[in-house]
This record gives sequence, structure tokens and C-alpha cells, in this order.
Amino acid sequence: MTSSAGDTGVLHLVEDEKSLEWVLKTGPHSPYIALLYPEYFTREIIYQFRDSGRVNGVLMMREKGANSTSLTSFSTDSSCPNDAFGIYNATSPKRCQKWNAPGNSLLFENLPFPIFFMNNETESEKLIKCYDSFNRPVNGTARSWPLCASQLKSFMLAAINTPTCLRRSAVFNMNPGAAKVCDPLGDQNIVASLLPKNATQSYSDNSIIVVAARMDGASLFDEISPAADSSISGLVTVLSIMKHLGKVREQDQLGSGSSLKNVYFMLFNGEAFGYIGSSRIVYDMGEHKFPISLSNIRYFIEVNQAAASLSNDSYFIHQSELSQSKELTDLLQKNGQQLNLNLTLPKSTKLGLPPSSLHSFLKERADLTGIVITNHEEEYKNKFYNEIFDDEEKIGYIYGDKSVFSVQQNIAGLSAALTNSLLELLGAPPSSHVLPDLDTVDELLHCYLESANCSIFRELLGQNQAPKAHATYVGVVHSPTSLSVVTSLVASLYVGSLVENITVADECWKLQKEKHYFWMNGSCYDTTLINATEALSPAFLLDNYDWASGKYSTWTESIWQKLTVRIFIKPSKLHEIMTLSSGIVVLVLSMVLVRTIGGARLLAVSSKSDSHDGHEWTREQL
Repeated sequence: MTSSAGDTGVLHLVEDEKSLEWVLKTGPHSPYIALLYPEYFTREIIYQFRDSGRVNGVLMMREKGANSTSLTSFSTDSSCPNDAFGIYNATSPKRCQKWNAPGNSLLFENLPFPIFFMNNETESEKLIKCYDSFNRPVNGTARSWPLCASQLKSFMLAAINTPTCLRRSAVFNMNPGAAKVCDPLGDQNIVASLLPKNATQSYSDNSIIVVAARMDGASLFDEISPAADSSISGLVTVLSIMKHLGKVREQDQLGSGSSLKNVYFMLFNGEAFGYIGSSRIVYDMGEHKFPISLSNIRYFIEVNQAAASLSNDSYFIHQSELSQSKELTDLLQKNGQQLNLNLTLPKSTKLGLPPSSLHSFLKERADLTGIVITNHEEEYKNKFYNEIFDDEEKIGYIYGDKSVFSVQQNIAGLSAALTNSLLELLGAPPSSHVLPDLDTVDELLHCYLESANCSIFRELLGQNQAPKAHATYVGVVHSPTSLSVVTSLVASLYVGSLVENITVADECWKLQKEKHYFWMNGSCYDTTLINATEALSPAFLLDNYDWASGKYSTWTESIWQKLTVRIFIKPSKLHEIMTLSSGIVVLVLSMVLVRTIGGARLLAVSSKSDSHDGHEWTREQL
């Protein structure tokens, strides 16, 4: 964050060790705004900037050159994401496996200067041009004034920590509508049931299957969190499963002889910040405010980081050592093999459960049989976890590419293998088995990664959308994000039921509140089975919650003013002093001159008035 007026400094491009030394020690024109490429945005260099006292801000640009692949890793999340909120205590060797090896934790650091990302290549070129024209040293010698400078402004109201900013918000909010200082992170979870549940119906223990994924991503920079592998790959896999099972249900092929009675799909929000969404659902289950309870769940199947695009890529089935199921893993592997998909158990027995929403459930029920399916065995295959470069390019996605080793092929195959496993668990006949749906996976990836103005989203919303992907950052709790809203609609399309006797939009909308009808894709759908639940950490619901306990996520976001970056030509200090002094002298002289002229005019008016009074003609004199 910055001061209310913003932080200013002379631009200097950090592109090698010499230019870094210039900013930290030898440059004569500090404070500086460091201009750099991602390869120089490391924890060590940022700490050096902080400790030098010579840096007022950082401007990071995109990789050099169009579609550059020189950057091999970049993640400001922790190397052990969410380890404080998992099932392993602080002394367990499994608590921190460094799953996210490139992670430098800068996402969670409180730094004394602002950091901005210049996503627009044209704007970055302007900065470089200004630096080259005015600032770049000549033969190791500093340029003389004027110099190219920049002002960064990101003033925020909150301070210190969550308890402090909430307390200040309470003080400032004595009157309704008063400004807050910070807001809790939160959005909404999407929960969908494959089959309806009657008001009087209750599920027995171990009779429900949960299929889960996370929706949200994160990054150090506002509004840029593509989360292609971090969350979108798993989300698209589960949405594809929903479509498969919805079609089988409509064909009445689910069967009824199994002890497993239903499938609940759970799409969690806020997972990047201490499992906000999943911890809230578990809390609601314990408070009997959820359709099912923890004891009802037989299997918990989570898809997490599912992007794979090579012929030798495998998916890995991770389990907690306390809740393993050979029956389930054998079934998944069998259905994977039938589709030429390799589903493998990790070789090492020393590995713990990777960061996943399953942790929230196991914390309250350690014997729950749960698995997490990922594209990595040990450390993340995704070297850009929860960061701005975790995009479609990094996972090898090309819209329309449905070749045998494409990311679409692998995700569609995984979705089909999981669907067929679920069908067998539900007692459905072999004839109900599905094949990979590449078209749906391809279009969903395009919608979530490249453009919200895609065919699926346009049909659901009935109008054109912005030609860019929705941000995946969870946001604050007051209003749902566009990502969660549109995902709820996709779930309604795939698991909702078509109302065939209503063909007019107005008739459908009239029954929206009464029967949860929703008009989309040119038809009326009954969306009773799809619900949005609040994804707000239980910490903000409990009176006298112990903020130091670490049981629940307590992340909040500061209220902040508009973020701005401006560049300008800055003269020398002497020139500024001379300009200021000249201005003061001119001001003083102007005030003296105005006072002198004003006094002379008043004297002249007074003299004229006296002369007029002495020669006034009267009617009698005339």
C-alpha cells in the first residue's frame, strides 16, 4: 500500500546484477521505482529492495517478447499452501511437503511499498521508452536531470490485522451506511444434488458420494488470476461429470439397488485463503444447516489440478493414511484403463495428503474415505500455482485442439472415467457408461480461460459478455462474483431439469421464486437441485472467536481507493526549489501589488465622493 498521496520515485530498469546494484546502492537519484521482468521478481530481490530503504515501489512487466516461454516458474503463494489449515499438526513431517516448490510467500507479506503489474504491453513499452530516453546510464554514468519518474497510488484504509480492522470498522459504523475499513473474504459455494430429496427423507450413514472441486484462484495482483491449472482444470472436470450424470439421470438409467443413494456436487470458493468455502460447509453440517451431514458421506472424490497434455502424463490418486479404500481406487483405475487413462497411486508412502478441500472434512471426520485426484505425484507439476501466469498457454490449451494428447482429451477422459465409476457405485447398468465429451470440455475451458463471451455463457445469460475470462479471486462477502454466478448457471443447465410444458420466458420467470424456475438457453429449467451457500469463514460467525487459534481462515480485504500509475518528467531538487521559490516571490509581489492598487483605487473613489458632496445641486437652486 502507499500513502494517501501515492509514492514517487525515479524509474530504473533492473535487468542484470549491475542495474540491481544501481538501485540498491550506487544510483545517485533515490528513491527509485524498480522496473523489472518476472525473472527478477524473487523473494530475495524484493527483500533487498525493502531493506535498502531506497525503493518506493515496483513495476513488474510481462515476459520479454510475445508468447515468451523463458519463464519456467513463478508463484507468490506459499511453498506449502494452506498448511496451517490442514489435518497435520505443526510437528508432523507431512505438514509441509513443499508441494509448491517455486512458492515464495510474497502473496502474504506486508511490504512497505506498492507493487504493480503492467499487463498491457503498450504501456510497458512507454515505460521502457521513457527510461531509455531520460534515465538509462551512459557508460556507467548517471544521467542528469530531468529524469523519468513514476507515482504509484494504492492507498488502503485497513491496518495491522483482521481483529484490529474489524474493531475499527465497528467504531466507524456507529451510523448505518458509514464507511468500513475492511471486509471478510467470501463469496458463495455451489452445491448441486443429482437426485431430489423429499422434505421427510433422511439419508443413512455412508449413503452419499461427494464430488468436489474449487472455483477460486489467487495472485498477487488484482483482477488477474486465471488459475488455469490451480482451479479451472478441476472445475471443468467436475462440470463435465455433472453433464454426463445429468443425461444418464434423464434417461432413467441410474439404478436403485445400491446402498449409495445420491451424488452431491460441491464447488468451493475461497479455498486459496485457508479453505474458506469447504470449512464453512463442514461447519454448516455440524450446525444442521445443510441437507446432509458428515456421517452421510461414504466417498469424497475431489479433482484438483487436472491439466495434462502429454502422452506419458498420469493422474495420481492421493489418500489420507487414515481413510484409504482399495475398492474405490481399483474401480477408478479399471475405468481409467478402459479409456486409455493412467490413474496411479503415489509410490512414496511418506507423502501426506496434498493441499485440498478434503482437509476441511477430515479435520472433523478422520475416517472419511476421501481421495484427491491430481496431475502431480509429489511437488506440483504446475510451476505457476495461484499466479498471473497460470494461464491457458502454460497448460498447453489451444481452443479447438482435440488431438489425442491435448489437454482437452485428458480432462474429458478423466471426467468420463470418474463418471463411469460413479455410475457403477450407484448401481447403474454397464450400458449407461459414457465416452469422453471433448466438445464440452473444449468449450468450457475456452469460457473460463479465454473469453466469457463464449457460446455456453452467452446462451445462459441471453446476451453478449465481456471478451475476457472472469477473474477467479474470491472477493469479499457482500455480493457474489461473476464467476460464481455463471458457474451456478452452468450447473443448473447440466443438473437442472427441463420444464417441457413451459415454452415462454415470461411464464418461466413468474415461477422463479415459487418453484426455482429459471429461463436460460431458450428453455425453462427447474433449478431446485442447485443451491448457492455462503462461503464465509465460520470465524466471522462465532461470538468471541479466538483469532489466534488458527482453526478457521480469518482473511479480510482492506477498503481501498482507486489504483493509479502515472509517469512524468521530474526535474532536479534544485530546479524544484527554484520553481517553488520563484512562485512564492511572484505570489508575494502579486499580493503587494494588488494591495497597493486596491489602496490607490479606494483613495481615488473617496476623493471623488467628497467632491460630489460639496457641489450637490438642489431643486431650490435650480
